[in-house]
Amino acid sequence: MTSYFMQRYLTDRTFYKIQSQSIIDNPDQRIVDDLSSFTSTALSFSLTLFNAAVDLISFSNILYTIYPPLFVVLLLYSIGGTVISIFLGKGLVTLNFLQEKKEADFRYGLVRVRENAESIAFYGGEDNELQLLLQRFTSAFENLTQLLISSRNLEFFTNGYRYLIQIVPAAVVAPMYFSGKIEFGVINQSVSAFSHILGDVSLVVYQFQAISAFSAVIDRLGEFDDILDSSRSKSLSDPMEYINLTYSHVKGSQVLDSNGSTPPTTSPRLLDVESLTLKTPKSNSTLVRDLSFAIDEKDNLLVVGPSGSGKTSLLRALAGLWNTGKGKITFYVEKAGDAQSPTSSEMAPVEENSANVNEEFGRPINSNSKSVFFLPQRPYMVLGSLRQQLLYPTWTEEVVVSDTTKPGGIF
Repeated sequence: MTSYFMQRYLTDRTFYKIQSQSIIDNPDQRIVDDLSSFTSTALSFSLTLFNAAVDLISFSNILYTIYPPLFVVLLLYSIGGTVISIFLGKGLVTLNFLQEKKEADFRYGLVRVRENAESIAFYGGEDNELQLLLQRFTSAFENLTQLLISSRNLEFFTNGYRYLIQIVPAAVVAPMYFSGKIEFGVINQSVSAFSHILGDVSLVVYQFQAISAFSAVIDRLGEFDDILDSSRSKSLSDPMEYINLTYSHVKGSQVLDSNGSTPPTTSPRLLDVESLTLKTPKSNSTLVRDLSFAIDEKDNLLVVGPSGSGKTSLLRALAGLWNTGKGKITFYVEKAGDAQSPTSSEMAPVEENSANVNEEFGRPINSNSKSVFFLPQRPYMVLGSLRQQLLYPTWTEEVVVSDTTKPGGIF
């Protein structure tokens, strides 16, 4: 399951959409902790249900043979206990959900301090960071207090419910013993069978706290799964009108003049931007309006403007990170093995839309985007060897495997 969720999370830039638009909180915690809790708890509940089913079948016939009304009393007792447990613990699911979120927020704050330790030290912002972290911790602690109060009330009822099991069956069959219809050993037998069966049909009562925590985990994973499905179906915050980004294959063809001579070559076209209007994904504010330009080989383009005017956002649109707006962006790339670059007058483009995806996990089938290299504003160091750092993100699985098997060398 972890591999399945990670492939969907790191496909089609879903991780970027979630982070940049703050769609859900702490996806890393959902992948690591919630998935682990879900699988272990699901396995435990499955084994518990199987054992309860076998136990119920084994002892139901014994109890019904001893005294049928006692079996009816058992059903009524278990139903009443289940209803009361649900009433007392109805807030546990929400409290467990919030506790997971608040604890994850607190851990995230500590991680930010670790990752930005030097910046915080330069600013001298230790007191401010402490205040922010204590606010998150206090929020988690207050929610934990409410969770413990609800759990205490439910535990009081569960203990009383469990102790009454020793009294109810004896009280029901006692008249039969005093009338001489059954022996004293039958009372012990009925109490034992009653306890076994009631434990089987009262799983909700005994396991309500675990079930409520499990429900909170299911809610968090279900929300995460819906987000991943939305991204795969291209509906994750996608606008009705979007920017069309394409990569075109171009082929050169030498065209001779009427006198048989070769015409002078012109610089090959690299990029076309046509009527581009760029908007922010969430607020839908317009940053760029009706922008058109072209870049040929050997051209240099410097984008200038005040802070917040949309310089980086324009690069996000060129990289396909933002598609809110309208217009068309076309990159011209060569197929592998082309002998020479085509000129702008010799182009025979074969367009491949970058939005095309395959059937599994929505992976882009167009690999031409790797022909264009973007440098982010914030440097990124990959977790790997020096060789992987230098080749990132172009290394293949075979390169990584061969690298780990080499005994020495600088890489």
